[in-house]
Amino acid sequence: MNALRWTLLLFLVLPIATTAQGPGVFALRTMLQDKAPEVRMKAAEGLGRVGGRQGVIILRQGLADKNATVRIAVVEALGFIGGRLSMAVLSEALKDKSPEVRIRTVEALKDAGTVNSIPIIQKAFGDKEVSVRLHAALMLKVIGHRRGVPVLAKVAVDDKSSAVRAAAASYLGKVGVKDRRAVDALAKVLEDKESAVRIRAVEALGFLQLAQAITVLKQALEDKDTGVRLRATEVLGRVLAKDFE
Repeated sequence: MNALRWTLLLFLVLPIATTAQGPGVFALRTMLQDKAPEVRMKAAEGLGRVGGRQGVIILRQGLADKNATVRIAVVEALGFIGGRLSMAVLSEALKDKSPEVRIRTVEALKDAGTVNSIPIIQKAFGDKEVSVRLHAALMLKVIGHRRGVPVLAKVAVDDKSSAVRAAAASYLGKVGVKDRRAVDALAKVLEDKESAVRIRAVEALGFLQLAQAITVLKQALEDKDTGVRLRATEVLGRVLAKDFE
């Protein structure tokens, strides 16, 4: 790579981070179209440091970059900037052709809006890739807000992948503490055809700290699968002893 372009980028990015001068932003926009993907990535990072509406608008153009690594740099920069406008642009990136870009977009949404990003992250559960849906569930766990409970509840029951259903059920035990909606959802998950999913539901019930969860756990003691009954027995014993993991 031309060392001059690297030097120019470093010269532009550092001052802009504090002054956000128009000419410097224009230069970064130009570098976002450089022929070298490494330069375009650095330009995206610089625009992320600049922030503001102007930075978001320019970064949106980078979502059309032919290089997936550059597009990842763009969504990460948008996540760093945060705010409603960034989330709106990131919502578009959920349609990217690359699963890895879509995964990074879900992460960026968590960074950009935390609780306010939950409705947009919810869209990722319509993704055809299991890895993207798993990551969306994980981000709801990381956000850790009760607004994520109904989203995880639906996924735990309805997702076509047993891995995603199991993950969503497990995360309800973290997000849904003392939330009756989580108990109701996990009671439905105990009807799942996969024993591994039912085991995750049993484990999650042990963290909810609600009397209703004990009632549901007792039902799991009659499960047809030995592994589920065994785990339900262990969890119920800890709950009754108030020995939460």
